[in-house]
Amino acid sequence: MTRPVVEIGDRVAVLVTVTERVKDRVMLALDGDSHNYSMVEPNAKAGDKLRLEGEVVHVDEDLGRTTVQVLGRVTVDTKSVEMVTRRCDLDHIGSNVPGHPRPRTPSRPHG
Repeated sequence: MTRPVVEIGDRVAVLVTVTERVKDRVMLALDGDSHNYSMVEPNAKAGDKLRLEGEVVHVDEDLGRTTVQVLGRVTVDTKSVEMVTRRCDLDHIGSNVPGHPRPRTPSRPHG
């Protein structure tokens, strides 16, 4: 089994498109998500692309969807997220994914 594209705890980027401006707020549309979001962004205008970073909180490999903590929790297609950094603790202690090059060290009793 190969390591998944993204895992819980990874930091990823999501691209959003500014659809309209309302005073100091902008309305945003995410790829693969039918909901509208808004945020304060004084310099953005309609048509601009923004890159928002957040942490992966859920991955559904069967549906190819990833939930990211950005603008609240948003679920988007896994293909539309861009990896920023891997979860740090996997680099130190290994992975629980079978076949990963750095397997988790078996526990040893204390004492």
